[in-house]
Amino acid sequence: MDRYTKGFVVASLAYFFLAAVLGIRMGGADAAGWAKFAHVHFNLLGFMSMMIYGVGYFILPRFNGRTLHWPSWVPIHFFIANIGLIGMVATAPERPSTGFVLFSALSVISAGMFAVNLGATMLIEPRKEEEVEEDRPAGKPVPKIDPDMRVGEILTRWPETVDVFVGHGFSSLANPEHREQVKQIPITLRMACQKHNVDLDYMVSELNEAISPAPAKTAPPGTKAAAGKASKPGRLKQGEPIGADHILGDILSVYPQTEKVFRKYYGDGCFSCPGQATESVQQSAMMHNVSEKQLLSELNQAAGV
Repeated sequence: MDRYTKGFVVASLAYFFLAAVLGIRMGGADAAGWAKFAHVHFNLLGFMSMMIYGVGYFILPRFNGRTLHWPSWVPIHFFIANIGLIGMVATAPERPSTGFVLFSALSVISAGMFAVNLGATMLIEPRKEEEVEEDRPAGKPVPKIDPDMRVGEILTRWPETVDVFVGHGFSSLANPEHREQVKQIPITLRMACQKHNVDLDYMVSELNEAISPAPAKTAPPGTKAAAGKASKPGRLKQGEPIGADHILGDILSVYPQTEKVFRKYYGDGCFSCPGQATESVQQSAMMHNVSEKQLLSELNQAAGV
């Protein structure tokens, strides 16, 4: 979780505690009207809503195999939601008042920001990044299959790709009945590879070779193309650029100097997390709402490649 996503969860627990304290006070003696108002709203807008905000920001984009549409909104949402709730409780005894109306409006805006941001994340197709011509080896054909293509569409258009899928651990696709079921499921190749812990770029490369066999050309070491191309997990070597599908543990083993970059983005917990052994740069960037490009750039800079 990033700072503000985690902040929503922590704030939620704090409001839950305050609501419980007010509830005990109300049960033991007659409480003022503002205390009842605070108890209800600390529970609804504090505990429940902010827990939903934090978990929703963290989980829903990942379930859809996407990054949050407007990540820059999250810190704004965090402050607006908290200011709105605390302001409402503080001005509750003066209701109706201009201050109470303004703070209430902030709470409504914060809920709207959450709904619009997650709605856009799930409903709007992410923009595909354009490849820079100089980064592509000369003569290499434009791939026909890309990571955001549905697995069902690939199997329908190119039945010969079944062997590639089966060879990469999708053994159930060897069953014709299961293949027909998969064709009806809106799961992308990126999502399927993440679920089965398969190297995405290597998979795309093999699928494109299966539908249009051609001798592969390798970009010269040290070029942007080489750095951006993900290598097969677990095979990072000294002097080789770090790619999106390299495993965190392997990167730290080969390039210990990258520790400061991981610590900057993921904190100390990264070094005791068992996910190091299986999680790639791409997966970790998505999990922590970090720019994959920026992370790769800093990792390669720290590694000196």
